[in-house]
Amino acid sequence: MPTYSDDGQWWWDGHAWQPVTQQPPQQQPYGGQQYPGPQQPGGQPPYQGGPQGFYQPQQPQQPQRKSRTLLIVAGAVALVLIIAVGGVLVWNNNSGDSGGTAGGGPAGSDRKAGGAPPKNAKTLEPGQPVTAETLAEVDPQAFHEGVMMRQMVAPIGRLVSATFESEEAFASRRQWVLTDYAIDHKTDKYYYFNALLHAAPEVDKRPYNMMCVGTKQMEYSNVYQQWSEARSPGNKCTKKPYAGHCDSVVSSGLTADQADVVIKELRAAKGLVNPAKPTLLSANGKTYIRQVVDFNPVMLGDNSYYGSQMMMWAFKEAGLDPVTWPWCNPYHVSEGIHMVYYVDTETLRPAASFQRGTEAPGREDDADPVQVVNYSYPTTLPVSKLPKNAGTPRISLPEGWKLQ
Repeated sequence: MPTYSDDGQWWWDGHAWQPVTQQPPQQQPYGGQQYPGPQQPGGQPPYQGGPQGFYQPQQPQQPQRKSRTLLIVAGAVALVLIIAVGGVLVWNNNSGDSGGTAGGGPAGSDRKAGGAPPKNAKTLEPGQPVTAETLAEVDPQAFHEGVMMRQMVAPIGRLVSATFESEEAFASRRQWVLTDYAIDHKTDKYYYFNALLHAAPEVDKRPYNMMCVGTKQMEYSNVYQQWSEARSPGNKCTKKPYAGHCDSVVSSGLTADQADVVIKELRAAKGLVNPAKPTLLSANGKTYIRQVVDFNPVMLGDNSYYGSQMMMWAFKEAGLDPVTWPWCNPYHVSEGIHMVYYVDTETLRPAASFQRGTEAPGREDDADPVQVVNYSYPTTLPVSKLPKNAGTPRISLPEGWKLQ
């Protein structure tokens, strides 16, 4: 029998960690049953050496490849989206704190400072008038950094998010996972709701939903149309799940000093963050500030491209632990992110975002993940109370459900 991780999601093939959907023939963990729902469906498990809770620093890093698989969970007839990307996140041992480069990049990298906005750069602060005229005067970088700063220092960020393995999967929404997740990092308590859907939430009348009520994992039966305690619960209600807590760029709950470090680290990678001019958008009776930001892969001193990896290195440089926080995103380490922000005109924080993976130069353009996020910033955690019905969260984009 192979060695399995403590959450049953990964097995060691002698060379690399593999997801349970790629097991050797006739070998399954836990008596042959596939375990419903990985803790880290994102493309970057948050540290080298294997899956959550299974530290193997002596084991080799997984190869940088992409493998995304859809797993149909037997019994529940529910589909769990697994984005198992072989290129694990590398917290390089030669990074920042041991003589490497700022931002945790490979030792000897030649990152050139991207630089701060000009000292006289105009931006907007909450409470100031938001008009087409005032937006035309703002510096795109200064405005975007202000949006990220306000998002990061919000004590609690509640994200309703959905990740799709490809643009086609995003467009069809035939089989997908929706997560409603918030963590209070001061108390280390969290709110978690997960829905497995086969259509848009307002259309799917038979979802398979799961919610944490305290440490109890409650499940909604789409057959009996009622909630009950899970017969075979996993650990999502006793250990913070990875997927769904951050938007792949930054996270809420940081101090102002930590957020400042993140921004300085992102500035240090020349060509990484490319914000366009923000514009006004009116949709569905509400006004947003729309800003497109492309996080482009950059080449470091090891002659390799790094994209989404850079945001995670910036997070680490702020002195935060990606394992206990936790941090996850669905993109390969070399992929960039094309991101469309919809910013609330009052708080100047993100209200929604559309994200699409982009390839590094020279890489084959294959099926890249798409992620949609709706944001809110409550002062306290939502109450974990079972709804009377399925209670499936809603998720939307101001410009409609379309690729951008």
